[in-house]
Amino acid sequence: MKLSRVNERSITVAEVICALFLFLIAGLTIAQVILRYIFNYPLIWSEELSILVFIYLGFIGIGVAYAQGRHLYVDALLVMLPKSVRRVIEGIALGFSTVFLLVVIVQMIKVMMVTSKVGITTPALLLPMIVIYVSLPIGCILFLMQVVKRFWNLGRMG
Repeated sequence: MKLSRVNERSITVAEVICALFLFLIAGLTIAQVILRYIFNYPLIWSEELSILVFIYLGFIGIGVAYAQGRHLYVDALLVMLPKSVRRVIEGIALGFSTVFLLVVIVQMIKVMMVTSKVGITTPALLLPMIVIYVSLPIGCILFLMQVVKRFWNLGRMG
């Protein structure tokens, strides 16, 4: 299977996961409101689960947004430059992005290793904190795949 096909499938899976997470957050919020105000029986764990799912939604959504070109990108200065200079600057920016994402992934893995040894859990669901922390490397890996793809495409255009 080609790398581009793996990339496309990973984005499709991420989009589906993001959509499901949005439905889950909405469903949990509606259920919590109904149970709390109509039945006077609040769920003590629903807010924590909503926050956890929102964190995953945010980090996974970063890679999806970048893949679709819907991320925030300030190019006011770039569009005034010649195309050859613009490509060099974009390449440098992609290189910095790659280094940054790799550093974040490595550092977060270190944090997860320490956290798993200590045994810290979430207050209501009693999930290990590593369950929350793993969302950052997952999102960064998805984002990194898109950065590498864009860097590859930038090199092929010349």
